Amino acid sequence: MSTKIALITDYLGRFGSKQKSKSYRSGFDIDKLIELFQKNNFEVKIINFTNALELLQEKEAYFILYTSSEDKGGHYKSFIEDSIQLLSLSHHICIPESIFLRAHNNKVFMEMLRIHYDFSDKNVFNSKFIATKKEISSLNIDFPSVVKGPDGALSKTVIKADDINDVYRFFSSIAPKLEFKHKLREYLRRIRHRNNYDPEELKRGKIIIQDFMPNIKFDWKVLVYNDMLFALKRQNRKNDFRASGSGIYAYSEKVPENVLDLAWETRKKLDVPHLSLDIAETKDQLIIFEFQAIYFGTKTIENSPFHYVKEEEKWHLKHTEVELEEVYVISTISYIKKKFL
Repeated sequence: MSTKIALITDYLGRFGSKQKSKSYRSGFDIDKLIELFQKNNFEVKIINFTNALELLQEKEAYFILYTSSEDKGGHYKSFIEDSIQLLSLSHHICIPESIFLRAHNNKVFMEMLRIHYDFSDKNVFNSKFIATKKEISSLNIDFPSVVKGPDGALSKTVIKADDINDVYRFFSSIAPKLEFKHKLREYLRRIRHRNNYDPEELKRGKIIIQDFMPNIKFDWKVLVYNDMLFALKRQNRKNDFRASGSGIYAYSEKVPENVLDLAWETRKKLDVPHLSLDIAETKDQLIIFEFQAIYFGTKTIENSPFHYVKEEEKWHLKHTEVELEEVYVISTISYIKKKFL
């Protein structure tokens, strides 16, 4: 009997993120995914999030693979999270777990997962989490610091703050704006109850404040598909501390083994089939700047002339062409068989 898989697409029928897609921003080639899964005796059901809860009526358990979204404001992604959260409470198995969907495009929760999974670098960053402007003044912050907003790719919401005013300005710039009627209501409360009222914040959002890591000139973007690793060396932007989005990168056949080991071990620690990591080296240790387990960029694998595989406890360089959909399917099947079948 074949194993059942449900692929949940977005409202445009898209699944996943792919740089070299058939048409602009169309994601994975779904027909190819179906073909590859069926060749391996997996029965595939395609459904979108509008109808995803119909899966609750299916008596047999499905392995649910799903997409995410980076829509402005996260409104559609919130709908996706609601659906996956409910499905994860059913007899079906969501891959990856819903906490990794929550962490996608959400640097705040991603950093919280670093603490939960007890990463070796969890204390290096000295992360502080706040959600209102008032909380900033209560913190003891060493400068310079790195301040991150919750969303934004290519380090668009990551800055280096040299003083407390930089933090205030950044928070104000990313905090959602309150509607005029809500501001007016709060101002009226302050006037009406001025002798018996602690004013509520007009600026609310969420940011992370972390210790600045000096003297880091580059990082490694590493994509892990079960036991296959693809790595890209990224130089920092000119006169900047950020490598993400710099466009200055190269494939190297000499990726340090400890970088490969950390990426491979982190995938196993998180217990996911696919993982994207930004790894850098300080004078004391390797650190992971960011990680994502779903809907991450695929340029590193799509352009890679080689990849790494661990065999008999040693890393081997493989100069073979790969196809994103095939690597995704092979790694997903390998993960499912090893963990569930």
